[in-house]
Amino acid sequence: MRWKPAATLLAAILLAIAVKGQQAASPANRAALPAAQGRPVIGVALEGGGALGLAHIGVLQWMEEHHIPVDRVAGTSMGALVGSLYASGLTPAQLRAIAVSDAFTGVFTLQSPYADASFRRRQDRREIPQSITVGLGHGPQLRNALLTDRGVNEFLVTNMSAYNSGSLDFDRMPIPFRCVATDLNSLQPVTFDHGPLAQAVRASISIPGVFPPVKGDNGHYFVDGGILDNLPSDVVRHGLHADIVIAIHLKSDVLSPADTSSIVGVLNRAFSAGIERNVTQARSIADLVVSVPLDNFSGADYNKGGQLIRAGYLAAEQNSAALLRYALNDKDWSAYLAARQSRILPQPGALRQVRVEGGSPSANSSVLADMKPLEGQPIRPASTLDALKPIESNGGYSATYETFAAASPAGSTALRTPGAAANDTGILVRLSKDPSGPPYLIIGPEMAAATSNITRMEMNLRVVDQNLGGFGSEFRGTAELGYRTNLSAEYYRLLTPGGYFIEPRAGVLREPVYIWNNQKRIAERFQQNLVAGLEAGRTFGNTMQVSAEWRALDTRWALRTGSGGGPYLTGTAQTGLLHINIDKASSGTISPSGYRLAASAGAFYHAVGSSNAPMAQLSFSRTFSLTQNNILGMSAEVNSYLRANVAQPFRFTLGGPMRLSASSFDEYRGTDIYLARSGYMRRIAALPTGLGQGLYGLIGYEAGEVWSPEQRAFLRQDGTAGLIGNTPIGLVTFGVSIGDAGHRKVFLTLGRWF
Repeated sequence: MRWKPAATLLAAILLAIAVKGQQAASPANRAALPAAQGRPVIGVALEGGGALGLAHIGVLQWMEEHHIPVDRVAGTSMGALVGSLYASGLTPAQLRAIAVSDAFTGVFTLQSPYADASFRRRQDRREIPQSITVGLGHGPQLRNALLTDRGVNEFLVTNMSAYNSGSLDFDRMPIPFRCVATDLNSLQPVTFDHGPLAQAVRASISIPGVFPPVKGDNGHYFVDGGILDNLPSDVVRHGLHADIVIAIHLKSDVLSPADTSSIVGVLNRAFSAGIERNVTQARSIADLVVSVPLDNFSGADYNKGGQLIRAGYLAAEQNSAALLRYALNDKDWSAYLAARQSRILPQPGALRQVRVEGGSPSANSSVLADMKPLEGQPIRPASTLDALKPIESNGGYSATYETFAAASPAGSTALRTPGAAANDTGILVRLSKDPSGPPYLIIGPEMAAATSNITRMEMNLRVVDQNLGGFGSEFRGTAELGYRTNLSAEYYRLLTPGGYFIEPRAGVLREPVYIWNNQKRIAERFQQNLVAGLEAGRTFGNTMQVSAEWRALDTRWALRTGSGGGPYLTGTAQTGLLHINIDKASSGTISPSGYRLAASAGAFYHAVGSSNAPMAQLSFSRTFSLTQNNILGMSAEVNSYLRANVAQPFRFTLGGPMRLSASSFDEYRGTDIYLARSGYMRRIAALPTGLGQGLYGLIGYEAGEVWSPEQRAFLRQDGTAGLIGNTPIGLVTFGVSIGDAGHRKVFLTLGRWF
């Protein structure tokens, strides 16, 4: 595969110069390779190359249209992916349908989908969006790859469900198959010829620094096979014993300015030289080389699948004279197809047995409980993957699965297909702990600046120690340092697998507070809160939580400069609240669809210098995707003491970006505030696959009303236009807002909206 791995890995891998591959341990009772009656056995070697590998589909399509049989297939990296799907019985037309769909969109992701995250991990991603996570399990370290392997694993098992058996012999596939990976332990190429097909291909396409390495049963770690054998002609010749070897070479050697303009570019070009050397050797082994010219494409052009397939088809046409000598007549071609079709393996049968390996006893028990509803149902990738999402949702474990032939009840024949191998009726789930944690340190910046205003900057640090004191329980400590200091700690204790929990918490907040009058800052006050509380309730899946909370507060409300904001106060207050939180959004930041609801009701009482009061809070947001690039959103927020005379330190605020954007930060303070927003966003540009949703243009309207005992209710409105970038470093917003009463602001934010 031609890719751009991390520079630190490049130097180490370039030291590996071994060319001969070693064979992965094979089962003793291997199937005999099928013979080709009265003609030579034809094998095809498919080169790696990222998206360029989609050109292989065009070559295979041309060969099938002209009745040229393929008796053996071997591939590396993307060649392994295309080759494995073809060898499992998919036609070139079916391969093309996958290539031109959006199937690869979910393969390249920086983190697991928001919709799959647990309720608490969703909180982390909303509060510290697009953060950097550092594992602390064995000293501070970043994860071992840029992207997660969640998407690629799901893609593979979904498309290879009949070939996901631990006992699979690749010689029994419709077309005998091999794929090549690189063993990081021995620094040698390894050829996979048995086992779950998805795992073998996953190892072969594991780009170092981009995807995590694959751990084998023998404790070895495997990465992309292109490092040492990117065009496995030798495997086709010597491992699969083909008489004729046809190598499909992806020709893309043009030097671009980017290859010499940076350190990474030079290293990548040098690394490509190493790959090109093993490809040159591989080409010399082949009887026929079909070179596909792809200088106008890159290894990241997955959105150009149709064009790449066309390039492969035309390259085969250019080699038609050499290829057609192996063409079969109609009768022999029909016999070849029938033989290939007869070797297609049956889909797994009804689930009879589940085994779990690799996790703690409580984690394994949790997986067994989640898989229990699938017993007796046909084994399908979609339902199995859904059942494994809860164990992966917190981030401490990753899960893969393979099928096996479980023991059938005596005399049962219902799960056997006549003339074929028995259907697998068991699932083996393999859990892998994250090697870097827990605990984890989550780091993310926040910044908000506006004209004629203050600038707020904070660095967010959050430590999460999962499964502390029991599976599903965790400690979470948060520090916000900068404009304000906010330190908090909480211990989430999961009481039952059904989601009942108890959560004690404590914290301290210290921040400056500015008092405004007619857009002028008239005072600076200092607020300090010491908080302790207890929350108990139940979490329903990963989208809903219902709880009751009691909180005690010790506050200090002091004047530093100016006048305003009421008298100096120091003392205590308490609140008792019932909460319901529902999160049905599809993303933690810009959500193309879905809604969020947070509602609280209770009482504020025993407060120093203040009246007791009922208390109600509500926030609701809803977004709709009008088309692929257009989002319509609306939200409402209510915070109310039902017009009771609650003292200044405890009042609600409005003002700042996306909270009346034309006004200053927290310009309005009252006992009752109402905010309504609506907006339209259009995606102007998409960022590279896996790096965010893109750059959006925004037009919005905001209206907010504020009431306090000292001032009758007044309404503020504004219109906002700007740009929003949903990026790996956070949500970046630049906007201009013009409101009534002479309010106007130009603002910039990084991180979540304030």
